[in-house]
Amino acid sequence: MKALECRKERHFVGLLMVLIAVFLILPYPSAAKASGVPTVDDIIRGKANLPTIEDLTEGKVKLGDLINRDNVDLVMEYLSPAIYEAVMQGLVLQMGKQLPSDQLHPGAYREATLRNLGKAIMDENGTVYYENMGVRWPGGLPFLEPKTGLEVMAGVKFGYVWDDLLNGWSTLTLIDAEGKLYKRYGQEHRFSYCNTRTTVPPFGTVPGHEDIMYKRVVMTTSPLELKGLGQYVVRYYDDAKTYDTGFAYLPAFKRTIRVSSTTWQDNIAGSDMTYGDGQGLNEPYSDWKFKLLEKKFLLLTEPKSPFPLLNDTGEVDERVEFDVGVKFPRVGWTIWPVYVVEAIPKIKHIYGKKILHVHAWPYLSSGTLIPLADIYDRQMKLWKFYMGVRGYHYINENEPYSAEYACMTYDLQVRHMSLQWTLQKLNCMKFQPDDLTLKTLLEVGR
Repeated sequence: MKALECRKERHFVGLLMVLIAVFLILPYPSAAKASGVPTVDDIIRGKANLPTIEDLTEGKVKLGDLINRDNVDLVMEYLSPAIYEAVMQGLVLQMGKQLPSDQLHPGAYREATLRNLGKAIMDENGTVYYENMGVRWPGGLPFLEPKTGLEVMAGVKFGYVWDDLLNGWSTLTLIDAEGKLYKRYGQEHRFSYCNTRTTVPPFGTVPGHEDIMYKRVVMTTSPLELKGLGQYVVRYYDDAKTYDTGFAYLPAFKRTIRVSSTTWQDNIAGSDMTYGDGQGLNEPYSDWKFKLLEKKFLLLTEPKSPFPLLNDTGEVDERVEFDVGVKFPRVGWTIWPVYVVEAIPKIKHIYGKKILHVHAWPYLSSGTLIPLADIYDRQMKLWKFYMGVRGYHYINENEPYSAEYACMTYDLQVRHMSLQWTLQKLNCMKFQPDDLTLKTLLEVGR
């Protein structure tokens, strides 16, 4: 009798353990699949090394492998919906290399982040200050472990890695559904931060520009009939209180118009890219509400290409391969830790939402902190993606800078590609905020 009771007890305990395992594993299937793989939180806190795609797929995918529509299921959970759909439309991903985090951005930025750790405070609009309201943020990433979408995006606005940007050469190519290039435009970009500066003097805040976040001039330089089409924009430190001021110059009419919320939604020179698409989300953040959806590992373009994607004259290097005509450049892809943020416009907009993929500490590129945006139309149907493609590193003042040699805006519905190739310099100290004015735009435009 006692033996029977013992057997029943063992049977009950065994059944209980099975049930516990089921309840623990079912909500978290990755726990059973990859128990040895660290979490994004582990990476942020420096408790583990960033896993590779080989680690995450248990050896099924390795460095150098090509991912296409035939084997994309091997990495599907590490792709955004837009990139998965692009692969099904012909994009080919070549597995590339990640760099150590200290080779992704300048040491001065990293030092500022650690020096100012825990000193960021934020108001209800997402404006960041240093220890006390009204004191401008001196630089570095304000929130290493953001808890909300607003904190993530405050990190994007107030934690940019670079202080100024100059495009020596840029071209925007428009490519049709068959992969044929049918239009080509020359462009120039100039960008200078007035606050949160960590590398280019004056550090912190530029005197006389305390209320300004940055000044930006973007202009078309060719063909002749569109030369001068562009924007001059001032983004304010608190854009919820002071909305952007600036102008768009229309060379065909020889006039300027004030930049408004709808101007951001205009297409650049008839391309798939709007003025608000640059850097993932270029519009005032006060026009959007943000929700943090998750933290995850994601395949994005690698931080350093094995060779320069562009030559000294700005032409695409002959070693760059393409898929679907010249629609998709074949570049390296690697694992990055990211925050996934849903952005929904508060104003009437051509978009229903954007899903932004934001770099997590310490894997911050010295380019944009939003390397990929999945974009949905007003019916919430997947419409486009905006993505940065990084090129070869260059050295400036003994610091590594990963330049974005291209950005893609791809229309998944009509299969058009707008591909912008750029020779750019970050933190080059070629100009100051006073060098960027409406006069600058008009001088270049005319």
